[in-house]
Amino acid sequence: RVVLTAIGAYQLEEVLRASARLAETDVPHSVVCMLEPGRFRSPRNEGERLHLAPAEVRDDLYPDSVSPRVFVSHTRPETLLGALQPLHTGHQSTGGLGFIGNGGTLTVPGLLFVNRCSWAHVLLEVARVLGMAQEEFLSQPELEALSGKASPEGVIL
Repeated sequence: RVVLTAIGAYQLEEVLRASARLAETDVPHSVVCMLEPGRFRSPRNEGERLHLAPAEVRDDLYPDSVSPRVFVSHTRPETLLGALQPLHTGHQSTGGLGFIGNGGTLTVPGLLFVNRCSWAHVLLEVARVLGMAQEEFLSQPELEALSGKASPEGVIL
């Protein structure tokens, strides 16, 4: 029902944690670890066209029958979604999470949380692209932490 794509090692860890929760709730999904996003872009010249991932690989990873997609990156999500435009299936069914310029913490989990890239944020975005209630994936304490009403320590982090 949804394809989760991680671009970056820390992002992969968070996507895998979100994947485990999706498995618990019996939501069919796949996880893709993308190492070279440029191989999935629209080519600007012959050299880039020759470097593209083969159509069979692209179609296996991102089948037309599964339009909900969430991309989690270490870079700004808008830029990434622009580069991956051939994989974009529209605002309602494609989500991007990544660096939004928030700091204030010195830990990797903390930085992922404040930049809305934790496993819980991935699940929020999955709920959005699937048109499902957040409560189907996240508990009340988790939702309170995500909304800033409670500390994420011990709940999400």
